[in-house]
Amino acid sequence: MRVKRHFNLQAYYLTPWWKKRSAEFRKKQGKCSKCGSKEKLQVHHKRYKFFREKDTDLTCLCADCHLRGVHQQKGWEDMIDLNHQKNRGDRLNHLIDEALVIPTETPRDYLGGSRLGHECARALQYEFYNVPKDRPFSGQLMRTFAIGHALEDLAADWLRKGGLDLRTVDKNGKQFGFVTGGGKIRGHIDGVIVGGPEELGPYPRLWECKTSSAKKWREFEKNKVRKTNQTYFIQVQTYMAYMDLTENPALWTAINKDDSALYHEDIPFDPSAAQDASDRAARIVQCCLAGELLPREYPSADFYQCKWCNWGERCWNGQNI
Repeated sequence: MRVKRHFNLQAYYLTPWWKKRSAEFRKKQGKCSKCGSKEKLQVHHKRYKFFREKDTDLTCLCADCHLRGVHQQKGWEDMIDLNHQKNRGDRLNHLIDEALVIPTETPRDYLGGSRLGHECARALQYEFYNVPKDRPFSGQLMRTFAIGHALEDLAADWLRKGGLDLRTVDKNGKQFGFVTGGGKIRGHIDGVIVGGPEELGPYPRLWECKTSSAKKWREFEKNKVRKTNQTYFIQVQTYMAYMDLTENPALWTAINKDDSALYHEDIPFDPSAAQDASDRAARIVQCCLAGELLPREYPSADFYQCKWCNWGERCWNGQNI
């Protein structure tokens, strides 16, 4: 049985990931699998597994064989083989995940302020250049991100119910943020608390919110943000500096995704940490614009940071940006 559905294949074929994947596959195969021609080679899907295609899901065809031998079959564009799915629920999840992994936003051309505390400067360069990840985000991970954003919206509502005058957008309805470094460094904050109970002030205060597992949430509660997650701490310092909200401590909130518990922490402004982050960001951008790839942070690919990095394979295999 084949399941028929409409899908924007053209949008997928224009993604950087597919352009790179198809070019590598054409080079690897080298000739048409039907007639042996080496001219005008194209990649044909035997089975659609968007952003997860293996070589066995693809075949290399010349333009003539691709058109005359395959695509003259009516309705091929809308056909996706889901026979490998075990049941109807698996098939539905497959369709949901397909939709979630298709890019819907314009790729960034700047360094995100939330990432300035990341330990590897080279990884930030890959982000700046929009280099395709070794393993694109799965649909399940995209759902996790979406749940996190939804919980943060709920947290903002809860804080308002607790008496805080929390603003998450400006008077024009746009998210608060900043642009610096000639537009190459940008950030968007979760909110600004402009008023509330006296015992929770003074105001105004930056507000940042994260979601976490129960284990990580307990670490935040025990060890505080600075020790538990340096990236989050530097994000707060950077946002306080660029948003000119340095006079009063920021309020940092963590939501335990397992039981909805809330952890709040006051984070004072650390001018030294903010300056170091700003200088580092400027250096990374300058190197990016100059086409200079910064040194690796770790001595071998065996370090867990490299194993879990989105660009670890590219970095250690010597591939160019």
